[in-house]
Amino acid sequence: MKKIAILVPQLAGGGAERVASNLSLNLPGNKYDKHIIVYDDEKIDYPYKGNLISLNVKATTHPVGKIINFIKRITRLRKTKKEYNIESTISLLSGPNVVNILSRSNDKVIISVRNYISKSSNGFYGKIYKLLIKLLYNKADLIVVVSEAIKRDLIKNYGLEEEKIKVIYNPYDIEKIRSLASEPIEDNYKEVFKNPTIITVGRLSKQKGQWHLIRAFKKVKEEIPNAKLVILGQGELKEYLNKLSIDLGLENDIHFLGFHKNPFKYIARSTLYVFPSLYEGFPNALCEAMACGIPVISADCKSGPREILAPSTYIDMEANEIEHGEYGVLLPVCDGGMYNFNDALTFEEEILSNCIIDLLKNPELQKAYSFKSLKRVKDFKIEEIIKIWESLV
Repeated sequence: MKKIAILVPQLAGGGAERVASNLSLNLPGNKYDKHIIVYDDEKIDYPYKGNLISLNVKATTHPVGKIINFIKRITRLRKTKKEYNIESTISLLSGPNVVNILSRSNDKVIISVRNYISKSSNGFYGKIYKLLIKLLYNKADLIVVVSEAIKRDLIKNYGLEEEKIKVIYNPYDIEKIRSLASEPIEDNYKEVFKNPTIITVGRLSKQKGQWHLIRAFKKVKEEIPNAKLVILGQGELKEYLNKLSIDLGLENDIHFLGFHKNPFKYIARSTLYVFPSLYEGFPNALCEAMACGIPVISADCKSGPREILAPSTYIDMEANEIEHGEYGVLLPVCDGGMYNFNDALTFEEEILSNCIIDLLKNPELQKAYSFKSLKRVKDFKIEEIIKIWESLV
């Protein structure tokens, strides 16, 4: 059996961690001796198969501590690779990618880029990361990206070698998602979902843009008084989003449910999924909502949504109005400004609210897009994506 390792900070929280879980669960156990390597194993949200190894280096916000941790992770990962005779190491996310490259032993180094770097890496640490990409990423044996747009960005803006880059979309266990979606919800939430319900799932962070949706929802309520908005996730913007909801007088109509291991049972009972992200790589939450069989509206952000919802269109197109794609609706990306409750809706927020209202008032279009959601997501079935990964490791 081939000895492989999957490196990720932890098995909790985000989309990359969920992909690591899926890889460990679905790469055939009769072919691969699987090792899941994490920075620390204090929190495990996702299931896995294989040998879980913790490097026991917890995250820190202290600048000097970050440097010390960085060195520890490289040293301990190199030792682990040698100890377990790892033949291929797959890393997910930017930090693990750098650690994977610098800890090379006798293994094949496969790194994965999951965000549109030119949009997502900002500030001091973002500048350092962009420099590290240019200096180090070509040293990897293979660079897996989750969208064609990311591939183009890396070649054009960071000088990465095209022949090393392979596009592999994220895998989804559709049957499992459908099974989880059928689970009952708690009694105290049942009344919410009897109304026209908009739902969104994601970390409460600036990247995800939930405040734009909250502001747009105010106008939706004026047209559809019994509409509800459900937000799943946790994060640093929770207080701001809560206050915005209260200031808008929507505290009884916007429901913050926090993080749930099974978000699908709530998604499946909603009327419409809205994805207001400012930037992405290949959005897991969007595809998982489609697997639940509900219509989706998405910001046409870089990257992923256009490739998912309007795959026959030119990849560099950007929606500047409501665009009815083949598998869902694309909208202009909101500007990311952190507005107050009494600020007028922006141009993009007006479009977002109008689109939600139109779709909520059109059951036939809802039905058509529900069917198309299920059809499109089959292209990302885990069985097919895993075969591609097998050809690489």
